[in-house]
Amino acid sequence: MPLFSERVSMLEVQNRALKKTARERAERIDELERELQQLAPKAEQHIGRRQGEQLEQAQHIAKLEGELQQKTSELQQKTGELQQKTRELERVKAEREFYCKQMAELEEHNRLVTDAATKYSLWGQKLFRELATLDPDGAPRRAFDTGSWM
Repeated sequence: MPLFSERVSMLEVQNRALKKTARERAERIDELERELQQLAPKAEQHIGRRQGEQLEQAQHIAKLEGELQQKTSELQQKTGELQQKTRELERVKAEREFYCKQMAELEEHNRLVTDAATKYSLWGQKLFRELATLDPDGAPRRAFDTGSWM
């Protein structure tokens, strides 16, 4: 029986060690459960705060997305207006070019008419002087400033 008694004593030692380890682990579990119970309200508060922050962030994001859509719409509207104004500017530039060309042509025509009028006025004055030398008595009646010859 000594063989069995050694075995029994060894098993008893192992059993005590296992009981001690089990007791220590049970105590550790109890300690951790107490910590968990103490930390649970704090964790719930923290989770609640985080959820509140997430809700605020989601609302802020939704607000920003709304503003972005509004600004995008305004940008599209302004882009359309800009395109319209660009087309109008091109039209006005073309009109300006047309009228500048027409004005230059009219100024050239006026210059030609003025030159011709000056030429014919000088020619008329020359003829008037020649006529005055040929008929000195009729010259006062034909003076340009009296308008009698018209």
